[in-house]
This record gives sequence, C-alpha cells and structure tokens, in this order.
Amino acid sequence: MLHRFFDLKSENVSKSSTPVTCIRQTLEWMSVLTATITAHGRTPFSLSSFSTGTAKTSRKTYSGYLSQILLMLVLCAGVLLLYGQSSVWAFMRADVNQSSQSVENSSVYPRRRKRGNTKHRKDEAQDKAASYARFSSSLQRDDSIERQQEKCRQKAISNGHSISHDLEYTDKAVSGTKLKREGLDRLLEEASDGKFNVLYLYSLSRLARESVITMPLLKKLVHTYKVRCICVMEGIDTEVTGWEVIASIFSVIHEQFIKDLSESVHDGQELALRQGYSVGDWCFGYGSEPVPGTEQTRSGRNSKPRKVYVINEEHAEWVSKIYTWYVDEGYSIGQIVRMLNQQKAPKDHRSTTDDWHHNLVVGILSNRKYIGIWPWGECQNDRDPETGKLTQEIRPEEESEKWTRERPDLRIVDEHTFRKAQEKLDANSEKWEQHRKAKGRLKGSSSETNGRRKVRLLHGLLKCAKCGNPFYNTGRRFQCRDAKRGICNVITSVQIKDVEKMIVDRIGEIILNDAVWFDYALKETKRCYHEYESRVPAAIREKERALSKVNQKIERLLDIVEEGDPPQDLNSRLQRRNEERKALQEELTELRRECIHDGEAPDAAWLKERLLNLYEDLQKTSPSANHALRSLIDGDIILEEIDIPLRKRKALRGAFCISAHSVSCELKNFAPDRDGSEHTKQISIDFIQSSRTDLQRETAKKMYDAGEPEKNIAVALKVGRTRVTTLLHEAFALLGLKKPDGRQRRWQLDDKHQKTLLHQSVAEKVMERFDRKMTYGKIAKELEIDRNVVTESVKYWHEQRGLPVPDGRSRRKNL
Repeated sequence: MLHRFFDLKSENVSKSSTPVTCIRQTLEWMSVLTATITAHGRTPFSLSSFSTGTAKTSRKTYSGYLSQILLMLVLCAGVLLLYGQSSVWAFMRADVNQSSQSVENSSVYPRRRKRGNTKHRKDEAQDKAASYARFSSSLQRDDSIERQQEKCRQKAISNGHSISHDLEYTDKAVSGTKLKREGLDRLLEEASDGKFNVLYLYSLSRLARESVITMPLLKKLVHTYKVRCICVMEGIDTEVTGWEVIASIFSVIHEQFIKDLSESVHDGQELALRQGYSVGDWCFGYGSEPVPGTEQTRSGRNSKPRKVYVINEEHAEWVSKIYTWYVDEGYSIGQIVRMLNQQKAPKDHRSTTDDWHHNLVVGILSNRKYIGIWPWGECQNDRDPETGKLTQEIRPEEESEKWTRERPDLRIVDEHTFRKAQEKLDANSEKWEQHRKAKGRLKGSSSETNGRRKVRLLHGLLKCAKCGNPFYNTGRRFQCRDAKRGICNVITSVQIKDVEKMIVDRIGEIILNDAVWFDYALKETKRCYHEYESRVPAAIREKERALSKVNQKIERLLDIVEEGDPPQDLNSRLQRRNEERKALQEELTELRRECIHDGEAPDAAWLKERLLNLYEDLQKTSPSANHALRSLIDGDIILEEIDIPLRKRKALRGAFCISAHSVSCELKNFAPDRDGSEHTKQISIDFIQSSRTDLQRETAKKMYDAGEPEKNIAVALKVGRTRVTTLLHEAFALLGLKKPDGRQRRWQLDDKHQKTLLHQSVAEKVMERFDRKMTYGKIAKELEIDRNVVTESVKYWHEQRGLPVPDGRSRRKNL
C-alpha cells in the first residue's frame, strides 16, 4: 500500500511545482491513502467492541488506523517543509519578474485620482502589532494566556514588531466554538478602526475551533480590515501566497480535534458508568465520595480518584418532605415553593441562586432516580457551527436504554408514593392541556385584555423596600415579584388605578399649587434655558464633526467596492452607516431650528401652561407618560408594608422625591447638569382605600359631635345601636381618647327625647275629662289607655303650669 503511495509521489512531484500545487498533490495522495486503507478493511475502533469481546483486535486496528493518519500528516508537513522555502521564494520572484515585465511593456494611462479618505498603504505607515490569546476551560490555569502572549512577543520581535500591552486581547475560559466572545469582539472593533495592522496568534485554534468561523474571521481581518495575521505554531503568514489553503487545512484539523475530544470524553464517561463510578449526574438528595486508590489507575498528571454515588441525608430529608406535602397532604406546587423558600431549604449543587421555583419542584417530583432508576445519556448536545450555541436533542429510547442503571441502594422514595405523584402530575397536565400551545407553554390571555404588556404610568418604577425587587403587574394590581414564591414576606398588593391616581394627584398638588416650589422651578427653568442657549452652537459643531466622520466611513466602504474585493457584510455595514448619517442629520436640523426659533426666555405664564400640560400628560396611560414621570422623580418609588389601625390587613406606603430642577429639565428637554436636591420635595403616600367601615365610623363621629343621640345615629347608618357604640369606640381610639359614658351624655343633651311620650301627648284630653269630674278609671276607659298614664298626664299638666298636683283620694271623696 505504501509503495503505491510513494510511487505516486515520485511520479507527480517536481522541483518546479508551486506551493499551492504541492499542497493540492499532497491532498490527492492523502485521498489515495485513505481509499487504500478502506480497501484493506481497516475500520476505526468503536466502543461496541467492549461488549463483543473484540476489544484487543479493535485496539490493534485502531492503532494501525491512527498510524496511517499520522503518516499522512507527516507527509503533508514534509511537503510543506520541502517546498515551502525554495519554491515559495522562486514562485514569488517569478511573479515579481512577470509583473515588472508587464509594467514595462504596458501602455501608460493617466494616474488615478487619490481619494482623501482611503487608507494608506502598509509600507507608508509604521506597523502596529497586536496579539490574541485564549483558553477554553475554567479548569485551565491563567498562566496559559501568559505563555501564549510570550510566544507571540518573541515572534513579533523576530519580525521587527513590538506588541503594546493595550493591544493584547484575551478570552479566558471561553470555547473556540463560540462566535461571540468579549475579547474577540473588542479585537474586531478596534481592527475596523485601524488601531493595528498586524495580528499575532499563538495558534490558529486560538482564533476559532470551527472552520466556518475561522476562515470568515481571517478573511475579514485580512481583506476588509487590511490586517496581516501571523500564526506562530502553524507558520501561517497572510502575506505569503497560498495562505488560504494552508489555513483551511489547519482549520479543519482544529475542528476535528474538538470532535475527537468530545468522543473521547464520552467514551471515558461510558467506561466509568459501566464500572459503577459516578459521572457527575447526581441530583438533589445525593452526592459523591472518592474511592481511595483509584487515582493510581488513571492516566495524566495530578489524576484524581474515582467517585461513587452516596445519599446526602440532609437533602434526602427535604426530598421526602416534598413528596409528603404533594402526595399525602395535598399541597399545590406553588404552596410547596413558598414553604421551601420560607424555610430556607438548601438546593442542588448546580444551582446558581438560593430561591426555589416551580420547575425545580416538578423536576424532583418526576425524577426516577429517587426510586433507584438512574438513566444516562437521554439527551445529546447539538452545536450550531456558525454561532457555537448549544441545544439538546433527545436520543432515541432504545439507544439510551442500555445506559440505564438499577440502584436500589440509592432509593429515597418508595414506588407507591412516586406513582401517586406521577398520577397527580399527569392529571394536572391533562387539565391544562387544552390551554397550552404546541411547545407546551400556556396560552393565557391576550396582551390587549390582561393589561400586562401595556406600558402603564408606573411601569418599572415601583420597588420593594424589603427585598429590592420590582413590583410586577398582575393585570389589575401591583404585587412584589418574590412574594408569590415566598421569598419576600411583603404579600400586600394594591390596585393599579388607585396607585396611579393618588401619585398623579399628589404631584399635581405640588406643581400647580405650591407657590414656593413654583418660584424656584421658574428660576431653574430660566437658568437652564440660558445655559442651553449657550451650549447649542457647541452641540451643532459636535454633530457636524460626527456627521463628517460617518461620511468618511461611507466613502471608505465605497472604495472597497470599487477595488473589487467587497466583504460579505458590506450591505449591512453600509446600511448601518446610512442610518447613522440620517439620524445625525435629523439631530443637526433640530438643533439649528431650536437655535433660530426658540429665542425667548420662559416666563411665569409659560411655566404654568407647561405644568398644566404635564399634569394632563401624566393622567394618560402611555409610554410618554411613563417617560415623563421617570424624568420627574428622583430614582424609584419605594413601597413598604405598614399596619392599618383597627385592621388585620396591611397596606403599602410609597415614598419618592420630586425636584423643581428635574421638572424644569423635563419641560424644556434640558439635561440635568447639577444636583437640585436642596429643592427636592419628599413625598410619602399611604395607599389606603376607605372601606365601608371607615365611612360609617367617620359619619358616626360627625353625628356624635353634632349632639345626635346614638339611636338617631343607628337609624341614619341603618345599623344597630351596638354597632354604633363599637364605631364610636374605634373613632375615639384612633384619636387616642376614650369614649365618654353614654348615660351622662344623654342627660347633657338639649333634647333628651325627641319623640313625645304617651302621657304627654294625651295630657290635654285627660284634663278636659278631668274638669268634667270624670274619674280616672272612666277617663282611661274612654281614651283606651292605662290608668297610670292618666295619673302621669294629670301630674305632667300641672307641673308644666307650676300648679300643685291634686290628690287623687281627696278628689274621689268630693265627687
């Protein structure tokens, strides 16, 4: 097989071949060698050989396969070394001679006009060198970056370059398969600005590990940003002809390294899995312990011992509680979440926050590991080669079933309880199935009906004084976000329309009725106006300079098009620059208009009109009203929970600041250039809505102070006299007083009895019959009243006139 390979080599290679030809021929030899290996039946080593008992044979086959691959790489490197020096220089000299002859023999044409915005040639400006270093894993040491940078510095010195410290770009613990990296993004941004024109890389793999990322990045740096790229390890230099082919080969090799590494890691985990060791897939309720002595069987430096699964007794107790609460005691998922947060339950070792939420509890209730069934490999990672974004795909059940382990020694929950939990979860899922979308999310109500998507006046302004988290919109009320999960104990909510109305009304009282505050607002408005008028010309000059820079960038992009080497993202970049130019032109036009037409200083009438318009704007529910309110208040509106006297329910108190300086800036669109805290108004509002009891208490107290008897108060309120007494006791308690005695008050009233008594109403009729000498018995019988009433009537009539009351016995004897 190898004789055939070397025969092909000796026939096709000549000393006059160019480097590109040599590389193309080497790739042809590699394809022939691969075909020969395939023809001889040499297949790569597979993990299935462990189960079939052919591991030894497969290892030999795999070793032979690797040796052939290594041989191909060695041959490729040898060709590059053999032809890389003599042929490259000869090829370059030939190109130079040919180009010089063509210049001498060609006709003379007029010189092309040199544009002012085009970049200088590299030989006309001093080279500025930069470097880029990266390592992939957080397990690697930071000195890996320093070693890479030192190699780049040495190579730069040998080329007569010097790398500045501020041009050394790094990315730590970031995979080369990801396109978005902080250090790389900064490198590309400064390369586009022309801060350097030579870039050193320790290895091409530091730039990227995906060929679809590596080559576009290199071509953008070289062709678009005019940056020379030098890779120290691979010997790639973009000023040498044919660098694209070499870079393409190495980018594929670096990409294959990631795939091979992934397979090696998976194979190692599968081997540990079959031997009963931990592969790090333990969940809440479990842990792992090292097995002494196993580190001696592992390869590599600083090898660590193998670990086995163990039950974490503290966490396992919480797992049992969750199942008991859900299955036996019937708590909902939301109630369990609140109890876990309130009791400060610990969480899984992978958790990044201390708070429990709904999905964590559902995951515990549906995890088969708690009954001793440990699956593995149910999902596999799938990476987007262009962005590096990872997504998980579910493996076929028959493929992952072979890795499932039975571990009855790790059982925490009995099968009966686990089955009951699954039945409840399934029933709950079926209940809400009709309300879910295709991907499983709840449909919910539309944004037009639930009021949540709409930007309201107080959107993003309300913060909890207890936990610092924002209050969120539930549709009709504001509530602390963490109160629902039991993290914050501020459970009081408040009506949205009530809060908005009370805040706007209080701001209106200040900006419309406070004379002292109005005077300072007028003074601040005038001061800001004059400062603004003095700044407008400077702002115009700044916008004009920015517009000139954008025009220059657009000209450079058009030059690239004319040179015939446009980058792939040319259209998008040109569109962004045109949009930027349009925005600057609009801002410049607005500044010039204000400078010409807004020449009069504001006065009191102008300010009153603007304040009234501002108050009307705040009464609207719109993004503009929200923006205006944000500009008026200093910071956020802090809500704290307060007790309401004589009530079990609590209320919320809001506190915020409003300054005359911020109002003046909002009215004239000025930038707040100084602190106006000395004229800041502190506002505190208790968001308490009067209840029916409050209204009854207030009415009862007013009638009581007006001298009304309690029975009249009861009739007016349509309640019993006992209720009136309770309301009056509460009203006096709110004032820190004690209610006076009711019997003493009755005798102090001017009108003790507004309703006439019976003996008083019939007194005249009784005395008419008394004068006719009728006995008390006949009078009572004729008037159909009691005889005692007749006696009281006679007594009352005489007392009213100051006459002595006649004796009844003496009168009877004289009749």
